Amino acid sequence: MHSALMETLFIGQNAIHLTAVDSTNSYASEMLRQIRPVEGTIIYTFEQNKGRGQRGNEWHSEPNKNVALSIILHPVFMAPSEQFMLTKAVSLALADLMAELLPDEASEVKIKWPNDIYVHGQKIAGILIENIIADNSIQSCIAGIGINVNQTEFNPVIKKAVSLKLLSGKEYDLVSLVEGLCRYVEARYLQLKSRKWEKLDHDYLKYLFQLNEWKTYIVPGEEFEGKILSVSSSGKLQVELHSAEVKEYDLKEIAFV
Repeated sequence: MHSALMETLFIGQNAIHLTAVDSTNSYASEMLRQIRPVEGTIIYTFEQNKGRGQRGNEWHSEPNKNVALSIILHPVFMAPSEQFMLTKAVSLALADLMAELLPDEASEVKIKWPNDIYVHGQKIAGILIENIIADNSIQSCIAGIGINVNQTEFNPVIKKAVSLKLLSGKEYDLVSLVEGLCRYVEARYLQLKSRKWEKLDHDYLKYLFQLNEWKTYIVPGEEFEGKILSVSSSGKLQVELHSAEVKEYDLKEIAFV
């Protein structure tokens, strides 16, 4: 990618394009072990063989149809207890991009807690954030992002997968998509850096999937009906029960039906 095309201050100005790679996040963490890449360095590929998702799930992707990229950030201005704000900023950037690319579906673009992007209840993109913490601050962050772009057939095992092309019928240029993503990530990261956290909180809730709707959830051993009210500052999902009690859940403690 010619960085002159990149209309950003720093995100994507240093871009490493790999023809194929097991996982852009693994590549980025290997880089971080050896050097401290300039902030905003991106590693991207259109053929990822062993993409990693949340809860150790694999991310399956057809070659040259989708985008996988990792962005290296150095948010040393953030305390470890504030990690979830990073998740919010990256999730919002991705939701912003999807809303721009799918203007007719913009109101259906949602962030499924903590950081999957859904459109019409189907997953279009996922995020895996890995933070390196030392001296009581987040020294580095690898934000791994996978987007279903031009793939139209998905493994039937993966229920609820969708792509930009399936939704719009259009073919997308993958390089332009990477550039658009860098622009949005930079905008949200700058909000984070200038502590515009109320704005990030507000926008994250605005996009939040199933917010204020009674839905069925699964916790170990049982199903129950609950209503998502918010997300705590540490990133726990706050769910109201029919008894009016509000409970908080971690990623491993609750599942969507």
